[in-house]
Amino acid sequence: MAITHTETVTGLIVVNDGTDVVSQIIVKFVSVDDSDPSNLTKTTSDTYFVDAEGGTGASGFIAYDSLSEDVVKGWIADQLAASTIKARAEAWIESKKNPPKPSQVKKPTLPW
Repeated sequence: MAITHTETVTGLIVVNDGTDVVSQIIVKFVSVDDSDPSNLTKTTSDTYFVDAEGGTGASGFIAYDSLSEDVVKGWIADQLAASTIKARAEAWIESKKNPPKPSQVKKPTLPW
């Protein structure tokens, strides 16, 4: 029983000035417990902001058509590493596998 995580860039938002400079990156996270993938899969998306102020003149600028997923993920590597999405997905999967005991329950009968 192992939980695997995948991160996929599913969208890029660019500055609306004709330069196609990326300003936001949308990432989909999928976490799957291989013991029961159909019931123990958690999918989440998040948006990450990148500095687009330098425009096409920024150091290391790469034209939109030349971008790869690896390059784009590299821009947000620190943010991805600091994200709590994977830990929250693991906690959700664990709670599905072993639901927590309710803190209160209604008694079926009264004591009198």
